[in-house]
Parts: sequence; C-alpha cells; structure tokens
Amino acid sequence: MSENVATEPAEDVPAEVQLEDKRKAWNRRVSVDAATFFLAFTLAMVSAFDTVRGPVVVVQPPQQLVLYRDGEGDNAVLIVAMRLAMINATSANHGDVVMNASISPLKGGPSFGFAATVKPVFTDDESAASKCDLGARCVPLDGLLVIEREDEIIDIPGGTVRGPYLAYPVADWNCTGDAKVCGEFLDFNSAVAKIAQSSSDFTVKVTFYSDGERSLNCKGRAIDLAYITSRGWMTVNCD
Repeated sequence: MSENVATEPAEDVPAEVQLEDKRKAWNRRVSVDAATFFLAFTLAMVSAFDTVRGPVVVVQPPQQLVLYRDGEGDNAVLIVAMRLAMINATSANHGDVVMNASISPLKGGPSFGFAATVKPVFTDDESAASKCDLGARCVPLDGLLVIEREDEIIDIPGGTVRGPYLAYPVADWNCTGDAKVCGEFLDFNSAVAKIAQSSSDFTVKVTFYSDGERSLNCKGRAIDLAYITSRGWMTVNCD
C-alpha cells in the first residue's frame, strides 16, 4: 500500500496558488535585499560621519593630585602631577594627540605648562631609586618615588584608553600670567606658601590636535605646609 501511495501522481496546484507562492517568495527576497542595502547604507553613513567628525576624546574628571618637591635648597621646585584619563571613542582610524597642557593652582591665577610625564610610586623601599628605568629620571622622597620621562608624545589612538600622569613645574620660569604674581613662585617653599593661603582649587586645560580644548577642575583640602615641607610631598583628593 505504501508503494501505491508513493507512486500516485501529485495533484495539480491551481495557477492562482502558484502565483501567490511566487509573490510571497519575491516579497521575502525583496525584504532581505532591502535590509542588506539599508544596513550597508547605515554603516557607510556612520563611517562618513566619523570621517567628518574626527576623533572624540572623552576626558575623565581628576580624582587626585600629587604635589612634591624636586631638587634641594633654593633650587627646589614644586611639581604638581595629575593623571589625565582619556578615552578616544572613535574608530582606529581617528587618533589624536595632546598638543598642550597647563595648570593653574589659584582660581583666576597664572598657569604653568606641562613639562613631562611621570609615574608616582608610593613605596618605603629606600633602594627604589637605584632601580630607576633606563632613560628615566627618579625623584626619591620619603614614602614616594617619582619616575619622570621627558619629551613623551601623548597620543590617543582611536578606540583606546590612556592615563598618563602629567607633571607641571610650579615655578616663575614656567609661569604664564601676571609677572608680579609669577614672581611669587620662586622656589618650592614660596610656591607651597602661596597656594596654602586658601583651599586647593586647581584648573587644568588640555588642548588636543583635532578635538579642541578641555578644562578640568580639582577642588580639595588646603595645603598642609608643615606636612609637605617636612616630608616633601602630599596628595590632594578632588571633591
């Protein structure tokens, strides 16, 4: 019986049904082709928009500053180091570069230019300075070792994250602003005394090659003159 069923000729499908099946198949193909086209079109528009827009660098608010003494005696200089956490939110084809950075330790006061990238290491190892990396300069302090690298190009390739510490010498020779006020930052002692007159209010301005300027602010506790003078450094947490 199964053989008879298998050999029975199939019933003829009405022409109307065949036409409707072909119409449905055509509509499905058109829908898939249209979806593929619009997806390709959308991706092309996003790529074109990224090309016109260029890099988009997201800069995180600062969390902490490190103030430390570099040098001895009258030659000692106050250095302010702050981590600059950056995210380039665009594709790998759209990198950017930090062109300039400066810090103002006083509200409405003069600014001091970026001089180097540093890496603060909190350690009590007295021999840590002897392990300084080749090509770097180390500043040993009580409980802190600062590893300094000069002339580093700070680039932010597309789709990457960078978080270098930028160091700003707060000294008259690195000062931009009113000459009389700049003259009050002759050395480490005069600089910390000037900043300690009020609560901390640091403003950092960063200029990118393509994505313009950013302004970051860090307000915190006042400088503890006795502590920073005796130990040579202190941290300020940003509110």
